[in-house]
Formats: sequence, structure tokens, C-alpha cells
Amino acid sequence: EIIAVASRNIEHARKLAQKLGAPHAFDDYRRIASLKPDALLVEVPHGVQGEIVKWGIEIAPGILVGAALAVNSKEAEEIEKKAEEEGCLIEAGYGSRYSALWEKARSLITSKSLGKPVMVQSLALYHASPSSWYYREKESGGMPLTHMTYCFINPVRWILGPVVEVSALANRILHDEEEFVKEEMCSATLRFKNGALYSAVAGYISPPNFPSLNVKFICTKGGLEILPSTQILKVYRDTGVEELDFSSQTPPLLRQAKTFLEALDGKAVCLNPPSDAKLDVAISEAIVKAAREHTVVKLN
Repeated sequence: EIIAVASRNIEHARKLAQKLGAPHAFDDYRRIASLKPDALLVEVPHGVQGEIVKWGIEIAPGILVGAALAVNSKEAEEIEKKAEEEGCLIEAGYGSRYSALWEKARSLITSKSLGKPVMVQSLALYHASPSSWYYREKESGGMPLTHMTYCFINPVRWILGPVVEVSALANRILHDEEEFVKEEMCSATLRFKNGALYSAVAGYISPPNFPSLNVKFICTKGGLEILPSTQILKVYRDTGVEELDFSSQTPPLLRQAKTFLEALDGKAVCLNPPSDAKLDVAISEAIVKAAREHTVVKLN
């Protein structure tokens, strides 16, 4: 049961509350505390997210965070520590790990049925509006955090394991006003502990009718191609190409929400806890450092 919606704009809160059947709407999120909620969903710009999450840890048993855990590693560590102390369940909102398509890809790679993974290549272009908080560096925490960790660093490292080295190049050409994201477009290379490499190209410029989302895994005995827009997985073997359609499967975010609620009752385990989700934050910081300082960043 959804009991309340909070937004800085009370009219927005009221409209969404009415749509969701929630009896309460507030323009101050702190008023939710009086209702003693069992869980919170926090969907706000990253720049203000940490304050709300740390407040929420004190008043609710569980929090589902919109996407990235925090705006930086320091804040991520604070959230992890506070959640442990208060016994609060935290789940970052990376939905791909709950996708039947990505589950199948992970199974094929980790089973070694296609040989050893050698290289991953991804393209993730998003036509972000310059008027949205996504495009503002301070509010979003930057494009690598807001976009690249979601598409597709989080699910790729779920499959390949720990990242040990990061290099990157970036530019800002379309919208170069000071308040906008510094890395408008970025090409990052990640090296994994198992030796595999990942070349990720992503950004906020997406040409009309241009293929904008795909992921390719190259292995020693075969390969995979993931087409997120159509929920198609192509499996390449020496016997031919197999095409698997996951478009009729339960949407990942619904599966994630269900798992989160079950985890609150001790009946499931979430896939993006702070101990893991903080790594996405650290990798995004490494991408920014590598791009701005023209260096290679090593991760522990």
C-alpha cells in the first residue's frame, strides 16, 4: 500500500498521490516520518539524494534508491555505515540485474559455454534535455554516474567481476555552458580482474534514428549481442546464431520492486546492496579522474 507522496511542488505530489491512490501528499518529505512507513522509494536528483536517504534510514526499515547509491564515494560509505548501524535495507535502483535477458547473458558467460570472456563493447546514447537535472553537473553528479553506471557498467561487472583499472576520454561539444555536465560524451575502458576489457561509449548526444543501445560480449568460443530496446539476445556459436526474445518477460523494475519488498520480510536477497553499489560510484569517479587528468586509475 502506497501511503504518501512528497515533492517540492505540492501540486505534483497531489497529482501523483491521486494517481497512485495514496491518501497523503506533502511538499516536505520529512512529514512522511509521522506516518511510520515500512519503506521509502527515493527518486530525486543525485545532488540532494544523500540527505534524504540518510534521513530515511532513521525512519524506515528499507529504502529503494532510484539508481546510483550516492553522488560520491564518501557519501556512499556514509550511507552504507549508517544503514548497517540502523538495520535498514538499502537497494540501489539498477534494474538490469533483474532482467531475464541479462540473467541469461550472465549464465552463458559464467558457465564458460562460450569460452572465456575477452572483450565487451557497449554503446549507450541518451537524448537528455539540457533543461533536465541529468544535464546539470551539480544536481546529477555527472554523466558517468547518472548514465554510464546504469548503461551498462553495473550489469557488465555483475557478469565479469571486479574492475581493477580505468582509463577514459571525454568531451563537451553540444552544450558547453558551465553548469552542464563536464563529460557530455565519454569513451571509457575498464580492465577486469579476470583480464577481460570493456570499452564503453556513452553520452547525452543521440542522433535521430541512430542505434543508441547495444552491448556485445566477445568470448574465445563465441559471443553475445544484447539489444535492450527490443529485449533481444543474440548468441553466436560456431553452429550459427540463436536469437532469444525476452520482450514478454516481466519488466526488470517490477521484479526489482517485488524482490525488495520480499527482502524486507527476509524472503529474498537484493542484488544491489550498498557494499556492491558503492563500486559503481567509485568507477564513475575513476572515469572522471581518468578523463580530466589524462591518466589511468587503478582500483583496489
